[in-house]
Amino acid sequence: MSSLLIDVLESFLGECRKNNEDTGQVAFDCPACSADKGMSEGDGKGNLEINYNIGKFKCWSCKDTNNMYGPVLKLLKKYGGPKITRKYLLIKPDTETLTKNKKSDLELTLPEGYKKLSECTDKDFKAGMAISYLRRRGITDEIIKEFEIGYTNRGKYFNRVIIPSYDSDGNLNYFISRWFAREYTKVKYLNPDVEKQEIVFNEGKVNWDATIYLVEGATDHIVTPNSIPLLGKFLPLKLLDLLYEKASVNIVVLLDDDAYNDAKNIYRQLNFGKLRGRIRICKPPSGYDPSKVYEKLGNKGIVLLLKGSTTLSESELY
Repeated sequence: MSSLLIDVLESFLGECRKNNEDTGQVAFDCPACSADKGMSEGDGKGNLEINYNIGKFKCWSCKDTNNMYGPVLKLLKKYGGPKITRKYLLIKPDTETLTKNKKSDLELTLPEGYKKLSECTDKDFKAGMAISYLRRRGITDEIIKEFEIGYTNRGKYFNRVIIPSYDSDGNLNYFISRWFAREYTKVKYLNPDVEKQEIVFNEGKVNWDATIYLVEGATDHIVTPNSIPLLGKFLPLKLLDLLYEKASVNIVVLLDDDAYNDAKNIYRQLNFGKLRGRIRICKPPSGYDPSKVYEKLGNKGIVLLLKGSTTLSESELY
């Protein structure tokens, strides 16, 4: 189904610049931006993003100046024409069903048997093993308490360290669970069935008036000041929107050393409009991520790493 939808969109928007099938999010060159620049073909920026699962589109460059946002049908009628619109209507996803599924996904609770490690005693079975695992990674009591890191030794998530996430209203919206026992397991991470593109991990902890660091995982997040974990290598549409509206200082893209091309893609996505010139990139040493830097060198290592943040020239980006 997604390939058919993309074919329809490409028939009037040109080549697809990005495609995330898990979220139904695709990117194209914006026809309005290209027209403003006097270009008959795309401008190569890929600022027009469409989510065909929810039937919405937005251009991150000319959203307000050209009124380039809203339902996909608006875009189709303006640039696609009746024939292409009819094709789209025949194959578009059932957004009502998708919305119902999302609502059920949001009913989330912490795992059975979860307990904050900062509140555990010697009587709490296997809590010591969980704390030892965190100690080996350099995680301090202060970090454990600040991020309410816990563990559980029973149920579906037994023998796992739990890092919860809360939204801006203090409601649980996600959690990371990581196996801590020395016994082998094929599944190191076991996380809830929640659409990651729809949440911002620990949104309530973000200081929008200070430099924000975008990292890959939750273990990078807890050791990097004022950071937001992407829970992967892609920038969710919701987070992109929040960064554009709320971030007032710089944004630094800090992914693992083997994801530098992905970091550059995110840099390109963010470097537009009022954010232009405020995006930085930071690359850890070979074989490292922020979590590993902290494990080996502590806060001093993280500070040194962050000082290496830099801008990229147009020639380095494209």
